Amino acid sequence: MKKPKKRLLFVCYGNICRSPMAEGIARKRLGPAVEVASAGVGATGGPASEEAVLVMKLGYGLDISSHIARPVGLFDLKSFDAVIAMDASIYHHLREIWEVPEAVLYGWDIEDPLGADYETYKATAAKIERRLDQFLAATGFEA
Repeated sequence: MKKPKKRLLFVCYGNICRSPMAEGIARKRLGPAVEVASAGVGATGGPASEEAVLVMKLGYGLDISSHIARPVGLFDLKSFDAVIAMDASIYHHLREIWEVPEAVLYGWDIEDPLGADYETYKATAAKIERRLDQFLAATGFEA
């Protein structure tokens, strides 16, 4: 019998900067063996920010230009093997409001680059990549 794919969800506020970049980086790193998605606790639709699209294209060879921000409520949060909150406030929101179990909820420290310049987005993407490496090493999530 085929083992079900592991599922990984990245959550930020608007789902237009941090979590779409994390989704793209994780998809590239993990390949088709893991289902990766992203959402925002305050997402209202709309595309990824121009800077996020540019950093993913130039720095990672990824095209996230078709990304549309999705509210976290569109997902069955209990169906994910790991839910990664991009910062402490999102972590607490997911824990308190959405009741994501602590066993699958992880909190990162990725500052929101919204409104910042290209270099800030580039640094944010690099930090996301480092946190992803640390997460994978600590959890063995890829297995």
